[in-house]
Amino acid sequence: MRSKRVSGDTFGVRAKAWLGACCMLTALCSVALAADRRHRSQALVPRGFFEGKELFEKSWEPAKPSPTGGDGLGPLYNEASCVGCHHLGGTGGGGTNERNVLMLTAVAGSAQSLTGAKLFQGEMEDLHPGFRNRTSIVLHRHATTPESEERLKKIESFSVVQTREEIKVLRKANRNTPALFGAGLIDAIPDTVLREAQKRTFPSFPEIKGRVSGLPDGRLGRFGWKGQMASLDDFVRAACSNELGLEVPGHHQTSLATAQEFDPSRLKLDMNEEQCELLTRFVSRLAPPAQRTAGDRTIPPWGYMVFEAIGCATCHAPKLGAVRGLYSDLLLHDMGEASSDSATYYGAPVAPPRSGDVAEAQEQPRRSGLAAATEWRTPPLWGVANSAPYLHDGRASTLDDAIRRHDGEAAKAQTRYTRLASSDRRALLTFLSSLTVSPERRKPTGSPRQRGAGGSM
Repeated sequence: MRSKRVSGDTFGVRAKAWLGACCMLTALCSVALAADRRHRSQALVPRGFFEGKELFEKSWEPAKPSPTGGDGLGPLYNEASCVGCHHLGGTGGGGTNERNVLMLTAVAGSAQSLTGAKLFQGEMEDLHPGFRNRTSIVLHRHATTPESEERLKKIESFSVVQTREEIKVLRKANRNTPALFGAGLIDAIPDTVLREAQKRTFPSFPEIKGRVSGLPDGRLGRFGWKGQMASLDDFVRAACSNELGLEVPGHHQTSLATAQEFDPSRLKLDMNEEQCELLTRFVSRLAPPAQRTAGDRTIPPWGYMVFEAIGCATCHAPKLGAVRGLYSDLLLHDMGEASSDSATYYGAPVAPPRSGDVAEAQEQPRRSGLAAATEWRTPPLWGVANSAPYLHDGRASTLDDAIRRHDGEAAKAQTRYTRLASSDRRALLTFLSSLTVSPERRKPTGSPRQRGAGGSM
């Protein structure tokens, strides 16, 4: 009995030792595998990705000097961070109407314009220095000093300006923040692809006549609601300067300083060249949303067939060059007087108006150069299910509403849509709802500040 007890005890000790060794080996293997996974994942992350992400999510503060010597946020700004505007559907998405950018455009007025108007008497640049060399300005929501905040509110209150030589009416306009997903792929599309897209004709839809946005420097525009920016780098730097009030290479921060007060030699960079490149590279790596399957089965083919049959796919082309799922030709299209807006955001200005109505314009050869007041770049539809509100100023709260507001070249497609059987219309909207951001990207990694407006181009 005693020997069996000793044997049993010996076996128990050995079993425990063996079990402990196995547990330790398992733990070591788990640690090694985790380390290997981390190493592999880090190896797959492009160099500078996290530095660029940090800049995109950074909340800038006024009067807080940067390492490069700049003065931080402002003096005029719409938001304190990039993600504060670009967050719908995840970091890099679009923005709500609360983040819209407010713009003022000075157009010719008459004596009748003075009746009942809140009048400013003086030169345009006395009202706002931005009018010194432009007909449109961004009227920022915030300033870093109480005096400038008050001045911005006062500028917004005026509706007419009477100068020594003319009368100008101030028109207000809004721009909604666009999503940046897939921006790197758009940036890489060759100009030849855009020019080839312009040559396309549609026998079944002869009213569709898109054209490239030709900028004054000879480049082709592909970013911005008016296609007024040629490259993603231009887009990002202009947004830093205008939306955050940062001094960056090639773009001065916005301010209310007069021409006499403005001294660029006194300005220090808030972001240097390397940081601008890191930020642009991060934005370029924001992957395009994937098309979600309907009911975890297949992409809704019926809805796309309706989308194609009524002419939507002529402008919202599913493939452009080598880029699939874009649902845009990136061309300018005349969308009619209902959406006419001559406000010019940063970038190239808007072309002078064309005589005649939309129907007459469609009879003429395609114009060239800058976007006209009624022309808008076709917005990509990838991720559109998570991008409400819609249209350039966020006037449409739903996809159905956005389609019904199409006019100009798209007027016939809009009519076809309204005449669809309800089942076909539901199928089309189901298809559009499949163009969504993946669930894991729907929570922004930085919390947008709940005030002010945002960056939209």
